[in-house]
Amino acid sequence: MVRRFGNVRRAFVVAVVLTVAGGVTITASGPAGAVRSVRGFDGTTITVGGFGIKAQLPTLETGARARFQRFNDTNEIKGVKIKMTEFADDGQDNATALGIARRLVTQTGVFAIVPNGSHNTPGTYLTQQHVPWFGGGFDATYCSAKVSTTVWGFGPSGCIVPSNPSFVTDLFHTMYDYVSKQTGKKHPTFLSLGNDTDVGKDSTRIFAIAAQGAGFKVVAQQATMPITVSDYSPYAKALMTADNGNPPDSLFCAANTQCLGLWPLVEAQGYKGYFVHGLYADALVKAFKGTYVNHPYPNFSQSSPGLTQMRKDLDAYQSGAAAKLDLGDVFGYTAADVFVTALKKAAAKGKSNITPENVQKAASTLHWQMPGFMKVEYPKATVMEFPACFANSKSDGTAWQPVNTWTCSSKTYSPKLKVG
Repeated sequence: MVRRFGNVRRAFVVAVVLTVAGGVTITASGPAGAVRSVRGFDGTTITVGGFGIKAQLPTLETGARARFQRFNDTNEIKGVKIKMTEFADDGQDNATALGIARRLVTQTGVFAIVPNGSHNTPGTYLTQQHVPWFGGGFDATYCSAKVSTTVWGFGPSGCIVPSNPSFVTDLFHTMYDYVSKQTGKKHPTFLSLGNDTDVGKDSTRIFAIAAQGAGFKVVAQQATMPITVSDYSPYAKALMTADNGNPPDSLFCAANTQCLGLWPLVEAQGYKGYFVHGLYADALVKAFKGTYVNHPYPNFSQSSPGLTQMRKDLDAYQSGAAAKLDLGDVFGYTAADVFVTALKKAAAKGKSNITPENVQKAASTLHWQMPGFMKVEYPKATVMEFPACFANSKSDGTAWQPVNTWTCSSKTYSPKLKVG
């Protein structure tokens, strides 16, 4: 799995409510008498809706609704409420995702897509319609090769699946510090592992650059594993001999669920190094016993102001939800919080500045954080998650145990950095 915010000079005046292209809009007269329409905002209620991989992350909806409930209950913008209509399942299908997006825009008339948990965001369509989306960053629609203020997709980590970034961020700084201290080596060896796909090859190359920049010695980049694997033996063997016939000190498996199939064979062959991945989920803790996870937030057992507030909001929305905190909650809640922060920034000069365009503009330069838990700085985060904020945990078979603290790095490396 994956491994993660209006501008009028005087009072807002509602002139008339009408329906345009099936979406609810309002028209408002500005200081010079100009008239404009706002999809999804009737002067008191902002309507949003979301979609994505609901079957895998059903609590995306819970997290987002919990954050919106606090917004409404505490009147974060006086006289304005947020209404979340639905969170639809796109089945990880492009056509389904586009169909849902069209319906939300033309029939429901949403102001923004929140939360977006899709791997298939129809970014071209949403951008054409001036619909910002806020989510986990699970696809390339959150990304730009160079720093940009024109993207319409935003999340708590920014772009997490870059393909051709103009710089590479310090993704493995905490893992390097830990492995270096544990092994006593200044440059422990490292292997970058991914799927035999375009995305897998890009990720493998980028992770190798980040690892080399942090201090690892990259001995191999293996992006040969197909999406469907019937026999993991050849890949485990290649891993165990990657460092001139020896196993590397550490490796990062970016092959998502294939990492689950690979780890038992690697472990059975006596691997004693640091098998690292991004699949931080309680449901996987037993299967991943002995492995490490590189995650963009602290271990959930570690206290922080941001995590404390999220837990409080989850329980206020649904009693007992905080005790079952999972990745879905985190992605849904943080996506909603990024949206709320951008919305409040846009609304600082008056309600008539609340438009999708102004929220996009506010988000494009937003420096957002949940203190001690997650942090992102736009527009640099359109290239890669920036700053690179990570912590590491190890599975003991029953729980993920923290091995270091969550820290951030603003270091970047050239995408042309020589590795190996």
